[in-house]
Amino acid sequence: MRRILVILAAGLLLGACADEGDGSLSTTDEDQGGESEEYVTAVAASLREDEEGLTLDEGQATCLATGIVDLVGVDALRQAGITPQELADAEDFADLDVEIPDDGTERMTDTLVDCELVELLEGVMTDSFVEALGTDATPDATACLADGMDDQAVAEAFAAGFVEGSEEQIAALLGSSVVACPEVASQILLSEAPDDLSPEAEACVRDFVAANLELVSEAFASGDGDSTETQRLGVQLATACPEAFAG
Repeated sequence: MRRILVILAAGLLLGACADEGDGSLSTTDEDQGGESEEYVTAVAASLREDEEGLTLDEGQATCLATGIVDLVGVDALRQAGITPQELADAEDFADLDVEIPDDGTERMTDTLVDCELVELLEGVMTDSFVEALGTDATPDATACLADGMDDQAVAEAFAAGFVEGSEEQIAALLGSSVVACPEVASQILLSEAPDDLSPEAEACVRDFVAANLELVSEAFASGDGDSTETQRLGVQLATACPEAFAG
């Protein structure tokens, strides 16, 4: 259940906290006593592992783990033969043979907000761009990305990832961030160009991005270097700025 939090290589949660507001177990789970606690403990431990610099504190991890368990309930998990560790190790609910409530994505969205994880996830998304930029990252670019993200959209995108196993909404957020911060897109593209570009060639790339935001956004949102959108961007960019990308 941790992988969805760290998929953002630009190329990468639930009901109990929302219902109760304090991370406590639901009445159904309380009836299961220690068995429910075993699931929560296993998932919380997995969430707290320091992976790629992403760390949840104890309160966040417990809140989120409680919501994950409560979303389907201990009875359903046990009947499906899913052990606490198997739940903790699952990449998302789509990997598990267990029925998810119709409102599962909405409940997960609420929990991301109530467990105070949205700001953390926005930081992960921003960091994915900064990592791509390396030493070319600027404070202004980072601030633009952080300021331009919509909290609700971020929560909904990651909720869909957990429930449906889909990363499409997260990728779309990356694409929309590019539209809001074209200088970031320019810097990422320039980081792939030769180091000895002339000022004119750099200006060409920036002008191209500014004039083709939709195309650039679609390429980033595809999350795939071999996608049709990415290839289209590469061809048009090489045509417009051959000094930067013609080779």
